[in-house]
Amino acid sequence: MKDQIPEFVDQVLREWDSIAFFAYDNFESTGRGVVCLAESEEGTQAMYAPRDYFLSRGNHRIVQILDAYDPEREFVIGFDIAEEARTIRIRTREKGRVPKRVWFFEMLRRRVDAPEELPATLPGWFIEACERLEEILGDNEETDDGADPS
Repeated sequence: MKDQIPEFVDQVLREWDSIAFFAYDNFESTGRGVVCLAESEEGTQAMYAPRDYFLSRGNHRIVQILDAYDPEREFVIGFDIAEEARTIRIRTREKGRVPKRVWFFEMLRRRVDAPEELPATLPGWFIEACERLEEILGDNEETDDGADPS
């Protein structure tokens, strides 16, 4: 029974892109942390608890997990089951959409379709990737003279 995941946690994990985006978005804004899931009358609630929270509470076991996980490919979730707090490191399945990739493509979409939804600050690596994409697109437009390639 201890290894079973509650239905509400399983349901969140089935919505991979949503939870992966939430985890990586919070990592980018506040650093390493745990996605805390709780069942309520309104449904499942997700909150993000940064590493410093666990450090200040002396919870070195969770701090070790947070120091070890790879935020680009994994995230850490926490939930209560039978009055016991559980913390699990979740890895992206083989050939799956890693959290960083989910975040990247969602931010690209927002950049084009909903710029008002972009955060006030974006990481340097994302800005550099956008600049490189614009360069590539510009190069393609310059070489596309409209002639039939055949």
